Amino acid sequence: MIYKRTIILIIAICYSIIGITQENNSLTKGLHIEVDYGYGFLMPHHKSIEYFLQDHIQTFDVKISKASFGNKYWNKLYRYPYAGVGYYRSNLGNNEIYGYANAIYSFIKVPFLGASHKINLSYQMSFGASYITKHFDIEENYENLAIGSHLNIFIGLSLQSSIPLSKRLALTNGIRVTHFSNGITKAPNKGLNVFTGSVGLIYQINPVAPEKIITKLPEVDNKNEYSVVYAAGVKANSRYEDESYFVSSVIFDFNRNYSPKGRWLAGIDLFYDASNIEFSDKTEKSNVVNSDLYQLGIHAGHDLVFGKFAIVLNIGGYIYAPVETLAPIYSRTGIRYRINNKIITNITLKSHWAKASFIEWGVGYVF
Repeated sequence: MIYKRTIILIIAICYSIIGITQENNSLTKGLHIEVDYGYGFLMPHHKSIEYFLQDHIQTFDVKISKASFGNKYWNKLYRYPYAGVGYYRSNLGNNEIYGYANAIYSFIKVPFLGASHKINLSYQMSFGASYITKHFDIEENYENLAIGSHLNIFIGLSLQSSIPLSKRLALTNGIRVTHFSNGITKAPNKGLNVFTGSVGLIYQINPVAPEKIITKLPEVDNKNEYSVVYAAGVKANSRYEDESYFVSSVIFDFNRNYSPKGRWLAGIDLFYDASNIEFSDKTEKSNVVNSDLYQLGIHAGHDLVFGKFAIVLNIGGYIYAPVETLAPIYSRTGIRYRINNKIITNITLKSHWAKASFIEWGVGYVF
């Protein structure tokens, strides 16, 4: 079987973890190990991908998660979610052209129907790094127009149910959408999208659940905030050349904190994209003062807040774009982390429809 080695590795890891943690009851409370098998298909959003698909997708996951019990105020807000890390492996529809995907990721699983110790339904958001064994090569793998690098971002969103079988064991099944992309740091980067249904088992190492702490929800001190974020990255324009271009964003936001769980926002974006030099007729000018390399846009969005972390979702449109863009509308998705009340870090992906533009690595200030 294709995944024989992977299964053996998963079993060995699980067995080792169980043996170690059973020696320390304080570590085992709320600790779960989950193993899933998934079956589905690669969603071909481009004809160049669809043409080479040969197989359905088979996935294997092993996850380690810890139940929250109220020591953070947002635990109660999200019905005491689970957080953890996982390892993912799958084929990608054509072993010779697209190869296999291996990913290490973090995740949070939020129950929204039913209690955690009974039949329940939850959603899971995952973010991590993946290694894809095959990528575009002009000489050896020129048919792969989906992925241009080994290292890629891994993003997953799933809906999952859990049915207890005993005090320690539960049956789980769900549906998941997974996305692989390098943020066009290396061309080509059409990305790969995988849709799967899964079935698995969850093993609770210690059946004694930790007592839930009732934490008082904080008041929103500042309903209105302003923030500025500077982010930068690199992008490639063509799969036929190795050159990368500097890109950056300056993001001004007005934030309306409606609860400890989230905030609405609206703002202005100033983009600098050195790759636009290929379409500019002002090449005699220095890039810094070449207006063709700048774009101005406005956006609106929402932050889903988990304590110091926030999941960012924006949609915007250009109001100034002297060089033709892939689309008049752009989006931004990713995460932000507040180091303190004033300083934030930013990792977001700017895209035009389903096509990535670049990864924004940045830092910001809230006032």
